Amino acid sequence: MLGNVAPTEFDLRFSLFGIPIRVHPLFWVMAAFMGWYPNDLKITFIWIACVFISILVHELGHAVMAKYFGWPPEIVLYHFGGLAIYQPYSGLTTQRSIIISAAGPMAGFGLYGAIFFFRYISVRYGMWDGFSEQARIYIGAAFHDLLFINLIWGLINLAPVLPLDGGHICEDICKTVRRSRGDVLAMQISMVVAGGLAAYFFMHQQRYAGIMFALFAFFNFQAYQQRNNIW
Repeated sequence: MLGNVAPTEFDLRFSLFGIPIRVHPLFWVMAAFMGWYPNDLKITFIWIACVFISILVHELGHAVMAKYFGWPPEIVLYHFGGLAIYQPYSGLTTQRSIIISAAGPMAGFGLYGAIFFFRYISVRYGMWDGFSEQARIYIGAAFHDLLFINLIWGLINLAPVLPLDGGHICEDICKTVRRSRGDVLAMQISMVVAGGLAAYFFMHQQRYAGIMFALFAFFNFQAYQQRNNIW
């Protein structure tokens, strides 16, 4: 998602599948802010863990596919979510670009399916029957958060709004359909859809999502103006 962020001495660094991963401190802050539950901080920590796992899996979807095409990636998790960064030195096609963009949400949907199936099996065979009531509440919260994030956030991320994955897919299609100024068409679509989604979320008291899409609409409007000034 939006932009990059400079490394700090407090970053968490590790690697998976040979892909370097960096987690900026603001990632934890924003996750805690979104899921803050002062009555029981364990619920907040469960939410943070679920956000971390879900966004990491999402970005790994992008990164693994980029690596498959021969472009070494790295992953950064920060306050706006996550980034899978790679440099396509050669061989980048519209098809490959769309595949990489779609791989993130698809990885999340795959995780959703796995969690949904595991929850069904665990309940069906009473895996949690020996746990305390409080423990079952926490397990239920973890299942709920993982399913919600990977389904709902994944669907929202496919909206044709830059810089979301759906926006990049839309941009690739627009550049194919309209070779001249296809990027401008993608910005126009982004502005309209982002503005509509911002209004929808504000009407339904989803302020964080409303603010996010209002910012997306504004950023795309700025980019649209700059692009037109070039011409």
